[in-house]
Amino acid sequence: MSLRTGYTTGSCATAAAKAATIGLFKGKIPDEVEIDTPAGITLRLKIIDKQVTDNSADCAVQKDAGDDPDVTNGCKVHARVERTFNDTIEIDGGEGVGRVTKPGLQVPVGYAAINPVPRSMIENAVREVIGHSKGAKVVISVPNGRVLGEKTFNPKLGIMGGISIIGTTGIVRPMSEDAFKTSLLCGLDIAGGIGYETVVLVPGSLGERSMLNLVSIPKDQIIQISNFVGFMLNAARERHFKKIILAGHPGKLVKLLRGDFHTHSAFSKPANDILIGIIEQQVQNRGQKSEARSRPPIEELAENNDSLQGNTTIEGTPLSNILLNSLKEVSTVEGIVEILREYKYLSIMNDVASRIEAKVLQFCNGKHQLVPAEAGVILFDMKGSMVGISDGAQTWLNLTKTKSSS
Repeated sequence: MSLRTGYTTGSCATAAAKAATIGLFKGKIPDEVEIDTPAGITLRLKIIDKQVTDNSADCAVQKDAGDDPDVTNGCKVHARVERTFNDTIEIDGGEGVGRVTKPGLQVPVGYAAINPVPRSMIENAVREVIGHSKGAKVVISVPNGRVLGEKTFNPKLGIMGGISIIGTTGIVRPMSEDAFKTSLLCGLDIAGGIGYETVVLVPGSLGERSMLNLVSIPKDQIIQISNFVGFMLNAARERHFKKIILAGHPGKLVKLLRGDFHTHSAFSKPANDILIGIIEQQVQNRGQKSEARSRPPIEELAENNDSLQGNTTIEGTPLSNILLNSLKEVSTVEGIVEILREYKYLSIMNDVASRIEAKVLQFCNGKHQLVPAEAGVILFDMKGSMVGISDGAQTWLNLTKTKSSS
C-alpha cells in the first residue's frame, strides 16, 4: 500500500497568506484556495479560523503531513495580512515561529525562521492577488509552535521560540530520509558560519554528552549525524573543515571498517565479528612481546601492561586464551569492551580507533579533489568513558582544553 503524501508548513503559510490577502483586498476570505508548489503540484487547501477587519485579515490552514511522522502534523499555521503604504511585501514571523540566533543557516540572524522557498511562495501568492503596485505585511504564526519547536532540532540549531516554516518542494513525502539529512546539514552550516575549523561528528546523544564531558568546546562544534556517516563526512569536506573528529560508541563506528558508511541496522549488520577479529590478531601480536600503547588521559588503558604480553596465566591457562573464550559468550560490542576492560586488554581499542581513522581518511580524501582532510576517532562506552583514541584525535585532544584540565 502506498503512503499518503502531505504538505509542508511552507505550503500552509502560503495558502493562509493568499486567502487572507483575498479577504483584506476583496472583502471575503474564501473557504479554499489553490497554490502552486515548487514540486509542480497544485494544492487546494481548506481555510479555517477566518477573521476580517478594515485593516487586516487573518486565517489559518491545518497542517497535514500525510503518513509522515511529523511533529507539526495537525498544527494550525496562521497568516495575518495588513495593508501597507508602499509596494513591498514584508514577511515576518509571529507567535510560535522561531527566530534565528546563530549564523550559518539559510535565514540571517535575527529573522523569523521562514526559509527562502516558503518566503518566495508566500510573496508570489500575495502578488497573484494584489499585483505589483500595492504592498502588504504578512505575519505567519503557529499558536502551539513554541511547544512543538522544543521537539525538533530547532533549539540545537539556535532557532528559538518556535518551529520553522520550511519545505523546498511544498510537499511532504512520507518517511523522507532526504528531509532528515537536510536537517542534519544545518548543524554543519552553523559550525561553518561561526568559523570553526574542526568539527566533531557524533552518531547521537551518547557521543555528544561524552564529548561535552571530556572537552571544553561549544555545543555548536558537535554535530549529530545519526546513521549517515558517509553522507555527513562528504558534507563536512565540501564545507572545507580542516579536521574531522568522529566520536561515538564502537558498536556504530567499527562498522566503518567493513565499508558500511550507512550504519543503520537495516543496511549494516553488527560489528562484533570485526572487533573480535582485531582482538584475536592483537592477542597474537602480544605473544611476540610487542609493547602495548597507552595514551593519556585514559590512564586505565595503560594498567597492567604485563598482562598484554601473554605471560599471565590462571591455573596454567594463558590469560589471552581465557579472554578469547570469554568473547564467545557475549552478544554485543559493549559486552566485548567490558571483557577487554576486565582482562586489562582495553588498550586494544586504541588500535581499533586508529584503524577507523585510516578508513575515514581513505573515504574523505578518495572522493574529493581538496586539500587532504585531517581526522581523528574517539571511542566511548555506554557510560560515556573514553575507551579508545586514534593518533589524530590524540593530537587534537592535546591542543584542546579538557574538562580535567579546566
